[in-house]
Amino acid sequence: MIVTLGPDGAVGAKGAEIWQVPSMPVKAVDTTGAGDCFVGVLAAAMDRGLDMHPAMRRACVAASMACTQVGAAPSFPTGVAIDLMLDKLQWQSEKS
Repeated sequence: MIVTLGPDGAVGAKGAEIWQVPSMPVKAVDTTGAGDCFVGVLAAAMDRGLDMHPAMRRACVAASMACTQVGAAPSFPTGVAIDLMLDKLQWQSEKS
């Protein structure tokens, strides 16, 4: 089970295992379609073989990015844009 929490990310549970994934802080312009973006990116990531936690992280980043643009589908980031943002976030966390 996964519950999205808007700016607080998402929580996932499987059996007794529970984990939380943070969202990426952004200045939200329009949240229309953010949940759909989350679910689509999550499903695509899992279809590519990612485990649940990294798939949820990818989905949270994508949904956050979608909130920075107006509209639903036009705001969804490409896979390349998501990869670049994940790399940037990883580099920033390693630097801290």
